[in-house]
Amino acid sequence: MSGSLRTVLSGFALATSWTWCIGMFAPIVIGQLMGWPGILAFAIPNILGCALFGYLRSAERSREETRDHAAMMAFFSAATIAYQVFFAGWLWGPVLGENFRMTPGEGTALASGAIFGAAVLLAAIPRGVLWMLAALAYPLSLLTFAFLPWSFIFGGESQGIAFNSLALEGAWAPMDLALVLPTIVFGFALSPNLDLTFHRARQEVPAGARPTNFAVFGVTFASMLVLTVCYLAAGPGALNNPAVRTHMAIQLALTSALHLSELRLVRIAPNARLFLGLGAGFVGLLAALLIPNRDTYLRFLGLYGLLFPAYAFLALRLIGRPRPIHWIALLASLAVVTPLLDQSFTDEPTLWTPLAVIIPVAVVLLVTRRRRVQA
Repeated sequence: MSGSLRTVLSGFALATSWTWCIGMFAPIVIGQLMGWPGILAFAIPNILGCALFGYLRSAERSREETRDHAAMMAFFSAATIAYQVFFAGWLWGPVLGENFRMTPGEGTALASGAIFGAAVLLAAIPRGVLWMLAALAYPLSLLTFAFLPWSFIFGGESQGIAFNSLALEGAWAPMDLALVLPTIVFGFALSPNLDLTFHRARQEVPAGARPTNFAVFGVTFASMLVLTVCYLAAGPGALNNPAVRTHMAIQLALTSALHLSELRLVRIAPNARLFLGLGAGFVGLLAALLIPNRDTYLRFLGLYGLLFPAYAFLALRLIGRPRPIHWIALLASLAVVTPLLDQSFTDEPTLWTPLAVIIPVAVVLLVTRRRRVQA
């Protein structure tokens, strides 16, 4: 296989790795809350934060990070798997229950179990084959564009996709977007630093070569976000479009499989790997059965807006593994601001919302500066 083709396929696989239930659904929620400006505020740092990942670190630096922060990266993968499993049960459980004459709980168990079961089977195949399947999934998802209702406004009658139906403002006031913007940028710019699939792709770039696969990823992932906006513009019924459902199912299963595959190799105890892998499926299913609502979706999303980027910021400032003082300071700051962030997204932002980013960042700067002075 030529180097150029390998680069393109790696970029395609990365797009599949990062096309989660966030990229496939969060723009819908954000569009309802914040309108077009919110969607752009979500998309730009998301694309740039991921695409720049490969250019801002060497392969050697990536290997050091996956060694020193293996436990948190493994937890990141487990949380990501649980998120996909929850989303499948929440989105499709009631539909399956109705179509197959099941109870809603049985439909949810079927939907969540199908995604997790498919992910387990896919993760068992050789990693190189799995990455090739992930690469092929990208053009397959692109076919979804062909099955959307591509009729626009003609003669005063509105049918199909109408981008002017996406409001400039959502349920929130424009000032509310400004209040949550630091969290959005902080989360999507830094969360990729804990993604084991990204580290895998960076480490496999040949020595001396440029990580062009991340540039390919930036373009391909942007096209996946455009696809989401297209079926958002097509209205609520678009989520029931068979092509959209197929696209989502493929991406959910492969995203989960790629992270399960990385959990098999991450540098933590084998028992911990097994616990995280199985626990992710169980937690996702339990959340889908017990609290299947938008607030739960947003609380999962909050992990990538607060916990993971806060730890990633700490990791970027450290040489080696975090010490107990770093953990204590970070967790204490997160305990203080988590209720604030939860209220901001499940209800509405307040003037205190930016503190959800300011306090953890200030604490990390403080404890890491003290460590360097003492050294």
